[in-house]
Amino acid sequence: MIIKSILKKLFFKKRLKYLVEKKRLYKDVTETSKIHEFQLKKFNDMWAEVSVVHPFYKMWQQKYNLPHEIKSLTDLASFPVLTKKDIQDNQNLVFDHLNHFNTISTGGSTGEPTKFPVSRGEGDFSYANHYLARGWWGIKPLDNILLFWGHSHLFGGGFQGRINQFKRKLADRLINTLRLSAYDVSLNTLGQYAEKLKNSNPSMVLGYTSTIYKISKFIQENKLQIGKKSKLKAVVVTSETVSEYDINLIQSVFGVPCVIEYGMAETGVIAYSRNKTNNIKLFWDSFIGIKDDNNCLMISTISDKLFPLINYSTGDIVDSVDKVVITTINSIEGRKNDFLIIYNNGIEIEVHSEIFTHILKAIGNVINFRVRQKRDLSIVVYFVAIGTRDISEYFFYEISKEFEGIDLEMFTFKQVDYINKTISGKAKWVEIER
Repeated sequence: MIIKSILKKLFFKKRLKYLVEKKRLYKDVTETSKIHEFQLKKFNDMWAEVSVVHPFYKMWQQKYNLPHEIKSLTDLASFPVLTKKDIQDNQNLVFDHLNHFNTISTGGSTGEPTKFPVSRGEGDFSYANHYLARGWWGIKPLDNILLFWGHSHLFGGGFQGRINQFKRKLADRLINTLRLSAYDVSLNTLGQYAEKLKNSNPSMVLGYTSTIYKISKFIQENKLQIGKKSKLKAVVVTSETVSEYDINLIQSVFGVPCVIEYGMAETGVIAYSRNKTNNIKLFWDSFIGIKDDNNCLMISTISDKLFPLINYSTGDIVDSVDKVVITTINSIEGRKNDFLIIYNNGIEIEVHSEIFTHILKAIGNVINFRVRQKRDLSIVVYFVAIGTRDISEYFFYEISKEFEGIDLEMFTFKQVDYINKTISGKAKWVEIER
């Protein structure tokens, strides 16, 4: 307790100040109309400045003849959609006028990595967002966390890389976090992680959706015990889409709620489950969410950022009862490009990849998989399983319920020992060669 008190005073004073202020704001402002008033003012104040002094947005405003202020949040839907390619093509306008900044980069799992400038203060705001939401589930700063994560490539190489890794391990120890690699999820490693889990009692388990799913499936299939978890409040999944099957599996294994943390490298955390899994609340004092006609989520940042994002495409399809301006998301359906082509009754149709992942996750003893559609449209299903398995019969039976005339000759199944992850440690359930 003494160490925690010292840490709060030395390292978290500003972050905790932001957190206290944010809690007060969210307590005082609850009506949707008042939230929208707050967002409108924050956006107009920010836009009035960046459209004049920021080289990129000065160009953006002139190129698209954008208004100097908006009258309603829905006006943002008429702004041009900002994409990673726009930022890649104008790196000089984004960076050249800045003097003191850090750089973050998207993982590049869906294309070329994109660099964004960030300030140190942005991490403080993001921390406050994290612990506002984790507080909804009874999790406090410096509570024990069991974390499954990647990104070790960000440490760099050589001697400096080893120093960075040491600093990360020291910081994790100080903030009561046990970090386990999400890169290696082989059957042997899953067994080791299940044992570490059994011997720990964290307040929160946090990791990529795919990693938490695989550990949960391994524990369930092998009928393992996870030990007494008297402090555990929630299992938080992040960075990848989570299905109802995943949610039910995780909750049955851990006996606590499955919580969704939604965000991106370039924005930080955007939204979090509140009260139940599929009630995902945007941090409305930091972001404005707009849903386009295809239910794709666009984000405008209204917190202090070196490079604000305005009507920025997340690439994610969301389900929400909100008409245009989003404050609550029921579920994140996946990326807009996660569609495969199949032949059904001789007709070429596009099918969302979720039907494939739902079927494969339900097959007993299958721990990991990847569905790859090749340029000739043939589909290869690679899978890792406990023991030798032939999953084709079950797969065809299930998919034929939805598509009676599906061409089964399109599919090939290959059992493998291991499936590679992306450089950041994430899983790619589906790969599409185009």
